[in-house]
Amino acid sequence: MRRKKSKKFLVRRVVAILLLLILILIIRNVISDFWNQNQLKQIRLLYNSEVIQLTNVLQIENEVVYISEEDVKNIFDDTIYYNVGDKELITTHNKHVAVLHLDEMQMIVNDSNLEMQGKLKEIDGKIYLPVSDLGIVYDIEVEYAKDTNMVIMDSTLKAKSRVMVLKDTKVKTEKWLFTRTLEKVKVGDFLYVLEDLGRYLKVRTNTGNIGYVKNKKVSNIEVLREDWIEENVVESDFENSSDMFTINQENAGITNISNSLTTYLQRNQVINKIYADMMQSGKRVLCIDFQNIDDRNCFYRFVIELVPKFKESGMKVCVKLTPQIEEDKIKDIVDFIIK
Repeated sequence: MRRKKSKKFLVRRVVAILLLLILILIIRNVISDFWNQNQLKQIRLLYNSEVIQLTNVLQIENEVVYISEEDVKNIFDDTIYYNVGDKELITTHNKHVAVLHLDEMQMIVNDSNLEMQGKLKEIDGKIYLPVSDLGIVYDIEVEYAKDTNMVIMDSTLKAKSRVMVLKDTKVKTEKWLFTRTLEKVKVGDFLYVLEDLGRYLKVRTNTGNIGYVKNKKVSNIEVLREDWIEENVVESDFENSSDMFTINQENAGITNISNSLTTYLQRNQVINKIYADMMQSGKRVLCIDFQNIDDRNCFYRFVIELVPKFKESGMKVCVKLTPQIEEDKIKDIVDFIIK
């Protein structure tokens, strides 16, 4: 009799535990759904499969995605510069220098004029860039997923892989059975692979949802591109190299920096002259040796805008340090510094 009572008690206890677990899962999914619905109200940014916290709200007008100057500074270009007087914005990244003017639907990228779908504009007192048009500048792919109200950006310098769905399936929040479904995907859909976990893949859908699918329900991984790896520069290889082309104020045609390098047009003229002279010399390393710097900010802008153009042609740039130059201002811009 006692055994029967013990068994009944045990069965009831197991059932109660199971019901409690099911209740917890239901509550968790309800809370998660509520949270996601609230998230959908505001446009989010997914950059390289990570949600980025922005200072200002993303804007979308006529299918063009706009991002604020402040957020561009935090994500792509910490030296971005807006000249209020000329209503001119200069931004650099990797091998590109871009110049945009307020309310104009074209930009200059490495001296080439390009048409844009959007334009540099002011929204609520802040400068916004049409990031949809700036893929060539920031080396990114940009898409807007309306279903999830998410802007998806991928660096074209980062590796990217995908799989094709072989059987209708569900993308789950976790790698086990009783988890919430993020999205249903169909045969022929593509998923971007973030991590191979054996039986499961961590993936990103076309709408920006990140979750898990069973490996057996998708094709073999297809590599779309590999990571771009920049060549390491060893300072000692170049310090006394015959391949080095040195410029100073005199041979660069600069009387004084405060007058000769004040505007973008002035700086670009000097940069183009140096570039032409260096191309003629056949040398591959440019050494900037300016001794009389009467305006450091103009000098830093000059270096910032010079490096991408030379980098695009496979050249290296170094700066000879003087007491007037703050090393921290340029160490992450040039290939190396000579002290």
